[in-house]
Amino acid sequence: MVSKRRRRLRDLAIQRIRILYRLASDRARLGDYGLSRRYIELIIRISHKARIKLPIYIRRGYCRRCKVALIPGVTARVRLQSAGKGSHVVVTCLLCGWKRRYIIKAHRDVR
Repeated sequence: MVSKRRRRLRDLAIQRIRILYRLASDRARLGDYGLSRRYIELIIRISHKARIKLPIYIRRGYCRRCKVALIPGVTARVRLQSAGKGSHVVVTCLLCGWKRRYIIKAHRDVR
């Protein structure tokens, strides 16, 4: 059971992480990649310190290599790649060339 104090610390950490991610994406849109990188590094440090798993939109929202917020058309290129078994979304960082592939799961018809 998580104590009341620990729960409050986690809530505060999540609030700060969301604010920092918003700031990082705003800075990346304006072209200030250094400050965006710093905000993402702070997000990672806060999540490690508070032992929280980052929300999926934040986990997928920054480059793992150069730590810049990924914004489609500004710092990232997003493509759909069709393959034999399944399709993928390929996100490429335009600053360092890092690529990440996410599988698109097909919905099965329930009978």
